[in-house]
Amino acid sequence: MAENEDFFDEKIVEFRRRARKEKYSTLETGMYIKDELVEFKTQKLFHDKLSIMLPITFVDLPSNLAKIKYSSEQRPQIIKTSLDTTVNWGFSLLNATIYPEHIKTLHEQAKEALRRLNPSFVFYESKVENNIPLGWFEFKSFGIDGNVYNLMIITMSDKKMVHGIFNCNFNDVLEWRDAARQMMYSIKDISKEN
Repeated sequence: MAENEDFFDEKIVEFRRRARKEKYSTLETGMYIKDELVEFKTQKLFHDKLSIMLPITFVDLPSNLAKIKYSSEQRPQIIKTSLDTTVNWGFSLLNATIYPEHIKTLHEQAKEALRRLNPSFVFYESKVENNIPLGWFEFKSFGIDGNVYNLMIITMSDKKMVHGIFNCNFNDVLEWRDAARQMMYSIKDISKEN
């Protein structure tokens, strides 16, 4: 009898978890990630040239930690991170003039450069959007602390190339993937508004 009660308790908990995830499934409503409601707000980057919706708890990664986490001097110019530093968005605004028709080529070059840099990286979905200037791809990299899920993007702001990368522990990919994609699609070039 107790086994049946445990079974039904587990089913009720799972049903509630799924119902919460369905109700809170957008950046606007907030999203349940790892059984916690994560709320999002629009943040402006690069002196109000670009906006993106990020978790309200994300902060700037301190420079001493950025040097450890991104050992290359080519680290992103802006790095927003979770309080435990396990989930990150990095952005760089490059001084290269580009146009929407360049996105596909830049996307392919970035992917190929990573493939050559480390052939062990595992690549997943990849897409160049037709209606917005955005190219993106997902890949798994291998770090000191374990496997890492990465979502790399190429877009533009004020005719300049924007390079972005989201990453989290690969074990958390199912928790963060949808949110990462929604954040990516929330990016807007607001350079003309100012």
